[in-house]
Amino acid sequence: MKHIILIIKILAIAAILAGGYFIGVRILRQQLATSAVGEHGEAAAPEYERGPHGGRMLRDGDFAVEVTIYEPDIPPQSRVDAFTYQKEDDYLVGGRIVDEPHSFDVKVSAEYKGRKSQWTYESYEGRVKITDQAAASVDLKFENAGPRKIRKLAEMTGRIAPNEDEIAKVTPRFPGVVLEANKKLGDKVTKGEILAVIESSQSMTTYEISAPMSGIIIARDVARGIAVTTDKPIYTIADLSTVWVDLNVRRADLGSLEIGKEITITEEDSGETATAKVTWLSPFGSQETQTLRAVATLPNANGKWRTGLLVNATLVVEEREVPVAVRYDALQTFRDWDVIFMKYGEIYEIAILELGQRDGDWIEVISGLEAGTTYVTENAFVVKADVLKDGASHDH
Repeated sequence: MKHIILIIKILAIAAILAGGYFIGVRILRQQLATSAVGEHGEAAAPEYERGPHGGRMLRDGDFAVEVTIYEPDIPPQSRVDAFTYQKEDDYLVGGRIVDEPHSFDVKVSAEYKGRKSQWTYESYEGRVKITDQAAASVDLKFENAGPRKIRKLAEMTGRIAPNEDEIAKVTPRFPGVVLEANKKLGDKVTKGEILAVIESSQSMTTYEISAPMSGIIIARDVARGIAVTTDKPIYTIADLSTVWVDLNVRRADLGSLEIGKEITITEEDSGETATAKVTWLSPFGSQETQTLRAVATLPNANGKWRTGLLVNATLVVEEREVPVAVRYDALQTFRDWDVIFMKYGEIYEIAILELGQRDGDWIEVISGLEAGTTYVTENAFVVKADVLKDGASHDH
């Protein structure tokens, strides 16, 4: 929590107002009219008297001080624990930046012609109190901001296909008539298991056809009683413990992809992810799409990657560690800022961030947040709604 301490000694007259997002103090000896309009155009019903510049009036008998942050189009100044001013025209101008959000515990001390006056008050923006019980009831989750590895990614689309190195097409040794066709489409088979029995049309003897490998029947073109030849497969067996990801690679990403590199595969509907390894790059590109075909081999021991399904693939092109990063999903907007909500006990307050590089999960924080700060990672929109509901507006 920041503490703003203003100590003003007035020797002659009395009109002092900060300029340009400056903390301002105006000393008035006459009665002043109040204002009922907030600083960004919102109608306000303040719990305190306003001065002619929209600031808070602090009175001690016939002596009055107006405190405000005045905002023309120049950077904010003067958010510090204690600060001083230099006189410009009828203002006192603070010499340091006033960072957003403008949340202060203010103490004002004024001395005029030997008379001393003091005031204290709170002025908070983008802040709300939520009890731990209430936070748990809406399932708020938290983490500490800190160093992370931010990755530059290349993104591709693909389709799951059988591993063509693990496919067997079963054809009869001799032409003949099928007496038995023992396996159906989708059946699992083991190497050496009998698939069919055929009567040879040459010798009129029968012979068996067995599975040359273990796997699943993915194609079947046989039935009892039909004639078969030696040039047409009657069964196709695939070992789907590994599958291929048939990728379309954009020209811009060609230089980043090479055999042996690992890529992350994400199933579009379920969001499930796995790691595959690039095993083949086509020497030819597509004239129509200006893309290159590539293949990555994906482990599939539990069979969850079904052939024919569309997937997304990401390749890490570059990786660097940044001093402070937050989860991308934690970001909210507050007015025209990107913010996260910091947590201090049961107090939640916005941190206005300058952001840098991002990947799918994390985003770099260039300024606005220190490492180690606890912030809301999930359901931060609930905190934002409470801030807006409580009227924590831009009001000083």
